[in-house]
Amino acid sequence: MKSPQTPRACLRLFALITILLGSASYAAAATETLFTTQTPQLTNVSDGSTTNRELGTRFISGVAGRITAIRFWKASRETGSHVGHLWNASGQLLASVSFVNETASGWQQQSLATPLAVNANTVYVVTVNTGNTYYVTTHYAFANKILHLDLSSAVGSNGVFGPPGRFPIESYESSNYFRDVVFTPNTAPGLTSNSANLNFGNVNVGSSASQTITLTNSGSGTISISKVAVTGSGFSASAITVPLSLAKGGQASLKITFTPTVMGTATGSVTVTSNASNPNLTVTLSGVGMMPKISAVPASVAFGNVPVGVSNTQTLTLKDSGNASLIISQTTITGTGFSISGPALPATVTPGNSVALTVRFSPGAAGTRSGTVGIASNAAPLSVLVTGTGISQSLSLSANPSALAFGNIAPGSSSKQSVTLTNTGNSSISLSKLTSTGSYFSVSGLVLPVTLAVGQSSGFSVTFAPTTTGTFSGSVAVTSTAANSPLSLPLSGTGAASHYVTLNWTPSVSSVSGYSVYRGTQKGGPYTKITSSLVSGSTYNDATVQSGSTYYYVVTAISSSGVQSVFSTETSATIP
Repeated sequence: MKSPQTPRACLRLFALITILLGSASYAAAATETLFTTQTPQLTNVSDGSTTNRELGTRFISGVAGRITAIRFWKASRETGSHVGHLWNASGQLLASVSFVNETASGWQQQSLATPLAVNANTVYVVTVNTGNTYYVTTHYAFANKILHLDLSSAVGSNGVFGPPGRFPIESYESSNYFRDVVFTPNTAPGLTSNSANLNFGNVNVGSSASQTITLTNSGSGTISISKVAVTGSGFSASAITVPLSLAKGGQASLKITFTPTVMGTATGSVTVTSNASNPNLTVTLSGVGMMPKISAVPASVAFGNVPVGVSNTQTLTLKDSGNASLIISQTTITGTGFSISGPALPATVTPGNSVALTVRFSPGAAGTRSGTVGIASNAAPLSVLVTGTGISQSLSLSANPSALAFGNIAPGSSSKQSVTLTNTGNSSISLSKLTSTGSYFSVSGLVLPVTLAVGQSSGFSVTFAPTTTGTFSGSVAVTSTAANSPLSLPLSGTGAASHYVTLNWTPSVSSVSGYSVYRGTQKGGPYTKITSSLVSGSTYNDATVQSGSTYYYVVTAISSSGVQSVFSTETSATIP
């Protein structure tokens, strides 16, 4: 809102009175508002017929002054009573006023009964409730800082809302609800700085970075600085000795140094205390302590039992768990039988990533050994314990089955059996040769050479294929690096002629379902049925006969109704 024009004659009279009085005076300061030509994108917005809000704006003044009134933009459908509130950033209520004589829509403004004094560079919150659920808004309006003269929006969650009459803490899409103040800056002597905040960025732990704050006496009288106080880990101030007097327009340089001692984000502030209208000028400070941090996985390396003459390896992962790049310059290892290998050094590991070392244990004698892996880098030194025990080698090979018996196999036929070889020692075994002896035995299925790790198995087959009758024996010899080499597997088998009796009969002239065959060992019986089901034809082979025996056979016919005939004429067969 504009103030009425002051007649020029009155201005001259005011100046004359000032001279006559001989006292210091200052021209009346112009009032300021945060919002100027901005208008809401959305009007007559409602969150429901029963939902009322306390809507607000978080704001900061660059200089000390006084808030004389609260203002807000009113929607055309919004009716009801409105109360404006002023709060500090912690939610303490500082002032309030009820709006009267409102217009139908547009900006509404109500003066405070007593102006509220506010400090420079301090966050305050102005709020006005909705009258009957309707309000105005512009989404994302506070995504960037709004600045007008000495007033600015607070960066962060702004455009706040909450229950009516209470301090609002919620925010949605950086929305502007058009809650504002009328501000009058102080015209008495004031102290200003060229920056409201200093960000040192990334600084390595143990190193320092400095920036300068220029303090200016922006008032019309001398300012006396009595104290400079710094908060926050790693921050310090220098270059000013207090008390210090600054004449009008005078400047002083305050050096701020950030020397981080720990990794991570650091915040703080520097407050300059003086007799200015803003007695406590505060500049916020921030920076990040950067430091590589090395960690090992596993924390220690244990090989357990390793046979003498055998080498085992494990992976040692080195991770940068800090926020600055880790530079590994040297790796060392102590302890008999231990060695390491890995990437070329120096090796750079970025934060969150890792590099792998290979640790090897090759015991030359039995006994327990220990040592350490040492890692030199731009982080704290790291030492990782390594242990292992050398044990005597056990080279043993077993076969399952340990002998093969093929039984009776008809000449011209064959039989195959499988053998499984297993490393039952504590060191790898190499198989180099597989040899069979004995007539009619042969081996297959294993391609040599082959190496079996501890507990590992492999197999091959042995085939017995006699071409004549008789009993045969042989062996399979497995040549390897095992202590029990060559491992011998006995083989046995018999070539035996196969006998059977073929029976033929004349089919029945009547309709039958089939025939049953009976056999006995005496002439005239008794007989035992040797067919488990009906024989459909007129021929049957009995393959269950034994050499040197004589058998007697009869056959019966079974009708379709299940009636069995009498025995046929008996016939006999003698097995050689």
